[in-house]
Amino acid sequence: MRQMVAALAVALMSALEGGAAAAASPSIPVVGVVDFYTPTPLGSFDGGPLERFAADDLSDQLVRAGAGRVAVASRRSIGRAEGALRWRTDDAVRFDRLRALARAVGADQLVIGWITSLTIDGGGSDGGGPPAAEASVVVQVFDAASGQIVSDVSQSASTLLGTRTVMAERTLHAALSPTVAGLLITFARAH
Repeated sequence: MRQMVAALAVALMSALEGGAAAAASPSIPVVGVVDFYTPTPLGSFDGGPLERFAADDLSDQLVRAGAGRVAVASRRSIGRAEGALRWRTDDAVRFDRLRALARAVGADQLVIGWITSLTIDGGGSDGGGPPAAEASVVVQVFDAASGQIVSDVSQSASTLLGTRTVMAERTLHAALSPTVAGLLITFARAH
């Protein structure tokens, strides 16, 4: 009961703020992007956790590319709902918890993702090459109504040159960007 009250409070706050769920028409799906997770810790980076960066970046890309076709719940409302639900990282693989989070933010679907690998080479190694980074991600769509994963895509990217943090962020962005068009198609089909 306490979780239900907390979820209702978060949904009301989002609606009062003019969140995506409140602004969406019945014909436009509402989606939310959950913090990404990693199979192993990524280490320390300037600017905060890369799992959060990946979710923020993908959310921003969906807002820009999906204007008028999809309403994206604010990352702030997702964070508040996660707090109210006492969200843990491994909840991203528990369908009952994903459904509760979707309900709390008024989302039809949630985007969940993994950063399956991220390697950064500072350059100057035996090969004498420039600094480089490689990242692989998996992006999935959880449909709240069916309680199932309805889309799953893997993507990889690499970049050169920059500080460790800049290369990590740029490489994750490059890996996530190709997933946006497919996500928009999935949202339209599911709605």
